[in-house]
Amino acid sequence: MRVKVDQVKCGTAGICVQECPEIFRFQSGSKKAMAMPGDIPWELEQKIRRVARLCPNNAILIIE
Repeated sequence: MRVKVDQVKCGTAGICVQECPEIFRFQSGSKKAMAMPGDIPWELEQKIRRVARLCPNNAILIIE
């Protein structure tokens, strides 16, 4: 599983960064979020799915 943040949809709410700082960070000089590259550890998969549901702009893309 991999995850990306759609930069067009990202509304800078920051829920993903607050809920899962292990994977999500704010971009340098921006309030838009980004996901760390690479595969998501299996123990974080459920957390990522929950965070994706919480995103008010549906900007979190899960790639299986």
